[in-house]
Amino acid sequence: MSCAIRFPQPDVARAERDRMDAGAYHHLEGDLRDLVNMGRIAADLAHDADGEPPLCEKRNLALFAVYHLREMLLRFEMKYDQGDWRVGSTEGTTGSG
Repeated sequence: MSCAIRFPQPDVARAERDRMDAGAYHHLEGDLRDLVNMGRIAADLAHDADGEPPLCEKRNLALFAVYHLREMLLRFEMKYDQGDWRVGSTEGTTGSG
């Protein structure tokens, strides 16, 4: 049996990192879906407001959606940079997860 193949032992550090990454992706999903939905809303509102007078409700809603999307993206970027994906970890975040 001197020619037996030795299988590599499980890497405990790697397994722990994979577990933490899985948890992070789980917590990330709500924020990601919020961003995608706000992007769709902003694009739809901007499309609907195209050609409208400057002072109209459609245009105001489109601008709100675009600026709100910007704020959501900035908060998302901050969470990413800090590596903090816990639900509600950033003040003012209303994630759906």
